Amino acid sequence: MQENFIKLLLHYSQDLLPAFLFALLISAILAEIIPESFFEKILSSNHFIPVFLASIIGALIPLCTCGMIPLANKFQKKGASWLIVVSFLTAGNASSISTLMLTLVLGVRIALYRFLFSIIFGMLVAYIFVLFFKPKNKSESINNDHTEACHGKPLPQRIISDFISLIVSFGPWVLISIIIASFISLFFSTDVITRFAGTGNLLSPFLLSIAGFPFYFCAGSDIPISKALLEKGASLGSILAFMNAAPGVNLTSFLVYQKWLGVKNATAYLIVSFVICGVLGLTFNLLQ
Repeated sequence: MQENFIKLLLHYSQDLLPAFLFALLISAILAEIIPESFFEKILSSNHFIPVFLASIIGALIPLCTCGMIPLANKFQKKGASWLIVVSFLTAGNASSISTLMLTLVLGVRIALYRFLFSIIFGMLVAYIFVLFFKPKNKSESINNDHTEACHGKPLPQRIISDFISLIVSFGPWVLISIIIASFISLFFSTDVITRFAGTGNLLSPFLLSIAGFPFYFCAGSDIPISKALLEKGASLGSILAFMNAAPGVNLTSFLVYQKWLGVKNATAYLIVSFVICGVLGLTFNLLQ
């Protein structure tokens, strides 16, 4: 049993860790060479097209949740509409260029589905959250201390510093995810996973949307678990719900959201995100 578990750990590590490190390096490079002013240009309208573009850019920007929230907070303070900010933030929590690169481990089709899922997810959450809860900004600003500390350094040093910071921040979560993935592969039969997360269980997208709440599976650290569940027969809609919800619908993110939005709106944002992710995952399963 122990020998098989170690073999599974090595299997998932060899498959995922090189891709994870490469994705983080690309993320660190892009984060330093793309100026914030590039994103500010479109964050000035409530019309459908700017909200759509904000969701697309959010889904591609090379930042994880801990970087997206301060950036969204900054844009909102500069006058960007809540629809734009929430669409940008939600899609950005669910996806990024580095996350999509790592998702390629699961196949090009799944990476494309994740990207499209995150765009729709971002827009739906924005319209529903802003329409029904009318968020207001608290006086407290959310800052990215690491970004401020790196300001002024030469570009190569900033990239290296960002890369190391990303490894320190998310490396442990990737290792935890690999351990969980190995545990799933070793101890759960295909029949059990199919009953829990297969297309026959209409609740499975909702269950997996909330499954990552105790963890901080960001920057693609959800991929090992997603891979293990897919190999055991989980439905793709449920996995997409998990991958898009896990980076933003979690306790760590909530603690930051509530500093910005207040406890009531932060709770509402997480609940709306959870429900929309589950509905989208269920819809995907039913359409297959």
